[in-house]
Amino acid sequence: MQIAVRHHLPCPDATMTAHVPRRFLPSTVAAGCASLLAPWAAAQGAAEPVSLPEVTVTAERVENVLRRTPVSVGVVDSKEIERKGITQLNDLVGLVAGVSVPNGFSNMPQAVGIRGVGVSSPAMAQAVGIYIDDVPLIRGYATALWDLPDIERIEVLRGPQGTLYGQNATAGAVRYISIDPSADTNAWLSMGVGNLDAFEARGYANGPLGDGPLSASIAFSRKVNDGYARNATLDTDVNRIDATQFRAKLRWAASDTTSAVLAIDGLKDGSDTNTANFPAGGPPRVTYTPAGPGAFERQAGGASLKVESLLGDGLMFRSITGYRAYTDDPTIADFGGLATPQYVMSQRIEQQAFTQEFQLQGREAKRQWTVGTMFVSDRFDFQRGVDAYPAAGLVHSDARTHQETQDLGLYGQARQAVDERTGVIGGLRLYHTRQKAANAFARTDNTGTLVPVYSVDGLSTSDTGLLPRLGVDHQWSPDLYLYTSIAQGAKFGGYNRAAESVISAQTPTDPERVTTWEGGAKGRFLGGRLSANVAFFYNDYRDYLAALTNLVIGGVTVPDAVLVNAGKARTYGVDIDMAAKLSAQVDWTLSLELLKSRFDEFANPTGQASRDYVGNDLPNAPPVTLGTTLSYRQPFSNGAEANLDATLQYLKAQYTDVANTPELKAPDQTYVNLGANFIDPSRHWTFSLRVRNLFDKSYALLHTRIPVYGVHAVYYNPPRTLMFTARYDY
Repeated sequence: MQIAVRHHLPCPDATMTAHVPRRFLPSTVAAGCASLLAPWAAAQGAAEPVSLPEVTVTAERVENVLRRTPVSVGVVDSKEIERKGITQLNDLVGLVAGVSVPNGFSNMPQAVGIRGVGVSSPAMAQAVGIYIDDVPLIRGYATALWDLPDIERIEVLRGPQGTLYGQNATAGAVRYISIDPSADTNAWLSMGVGNLDAFEARGYANGPLGDGPLSASIAFSRKVNDGYARNATLDTDVNRIDATQFRAKLRWAASDTTSAVLAIDGLKDGSDTNTANFPAGGPPRVTYTPAGPGAFERQAGGASLKVESLLGDGLMFRSITGYRAYTDDPTIADFGGLATPQYVMSQRIEQQAFTQEFQLQGREAKRQWTVGTMFVSDRFDFQRGVDAYPAAGLVHSDARTHQETQDLGLYGQARQAVDERTGVIGGLRLYHTRQKAANAFARTDNTGTLVPVYSVDGLSTSDTGLLPRLGVDHQWSPDLYLYTSIAQGAKFGGYNRAAESVISAQTPTDPERVTTWEGGAKGRFLGGRLSANVAFFYNDYRDYLAALTNLVIGGVTVPDAVLVNAGKARTYGVDIDMAAKLSAQVDWTLSLELLKSRFDEFANPTGQASRDYVGNDLPNAPPVTLGTTLSYRQPFSNGAEANLDATLQYLKAQYTDVANTPELKAPDQTYVNLGANFIDPSRHWTFSLRVRNLFDKSYALLHTRIPVYGVHAVYYNPPRTLMFTARYDY
């Protein structure tokens, strides 16, 4: 038996709300859409009743329906994941409003932003927490690819989540939730082929182990292709995918009140690194480097143990233990992309992270609460060698970084019912983070000898703080739920990695902080045919982290890039998530964010007018993100079924640097994706066709520019891809 705590906020029935005049309902987008769709709803008349399914989330660490959860959450379920081919973090861009992932290719380090907050150095602490079944993934490496068929849903929590998810969830959290094993026996296998000589194989199996309390599941994925791009010098394909991934889970139902789930997963990725070395101004996705495909090998994985026990009436204890590790060895990339080398990088990265969380939850008639403690220990080793080719000839450099970071958090959050409709929410997290570090850097002299520039160890910095949350929610009517909140988040800074000078190596940064005001409305109308969630937000961003050159530290000008607390900023806007059941066979969804951002203060050590960034937009903060899907389902009398999906994704042009350099700006992006599948009458076979980027659009999304070496290269979105799959359910 699977142990789960179910809690739904009080929802009055029709008799409780009969006295509430309709004219007093707030004027929201949902209400407007309901009025527009009312004639259509009436026309349904005697037709078969249809309604949208309830969406269940665990965003607040307990199971609850989405429309009564006082947090802005974008949800992608397993059917959408399968039909749209969502395999990595970047696939959420344009699909879930407000999500930004500048580095799209899965083997690149990922920096995720939400609502214009969070995109900085992937190797540092992140402002958007990435979680696999409540186990955090630290930093931005080995976090992108989750092409596993046991993912039940993806939840994107917008806004600071520090109280329940800890420091480094300043902008929000992305939660991958996988299916726990059960006593139900089921299994399936799929294989697919596509253009670019693509091949994929995926499978899942679940069932009991004997007649006892054990059940198990296993999921795997294998995907390869010849590459999205071309090396014109070597006349070969590059930018290829070559990844294998698995997860195995074992569940022990010790009793009706206690269970334990052990999970183990692994990834081997041998995709190449020709992803950001296409010379600017040339044809899209064409490189000229004579070095060939960039060597890359990643081995990553982890294990977790989740224990849940119902201690008494409404009292739940939970323990979550996690260990994760990865090694990138080697990563070799030519960032110039020209026939003559300009800037060739080789690096090795290794990380090990241990996490332990203990949690206690109580559910009473008028009070629900969660308290807990979480410990995170992260060991990070980084080595980078660079062969650079300025006018004077080859210069080789070698940078090494070792960091040990520990974070301890004590947290609690509670909701106290004021009456049957209204509740007050309060939360607080006390955290203490400490980092020990060592840095070293060497560079060749004019004789070609590698000479140490500096070497320092014994570095140590720490930070202690409080992350509060306060909110009010109100069930206005059975169909309309309102909430408002104020919350704070913090992202640990720490020491620079791969610093080129002793001053930058020894200078730690303070945490980046955000205070967010949010107000939202969630509704379900027309007998459940229409749902709409709207959230208005304002982010006050302090101690913004940015890499600056020619910074003055202790009266000394530092020429290399240093990550520092550069200024203050704000972002504000609105998120809208809508879904409609247009008929028994037609569904429609919309996810939209309108965003404004601005730097209010910014460090300008040189005093040059060109370095005055006050008034600029934040980088990677698209003013508009939109995703909309129309789905059609056609059942047949013999039991067969056909499904069609059409998706439009749009992102408005956005700056990619704090200077708002026009030539580095990412353009408007519009993508059309199609999907179709047919399920045979036996319900065993499913045949699917998936087309992404139907019109084969090419956009220069991310620029790498190193003027001193003449480097200006571009990362492009993937071209049009087609995948045909056949799946058999046993």
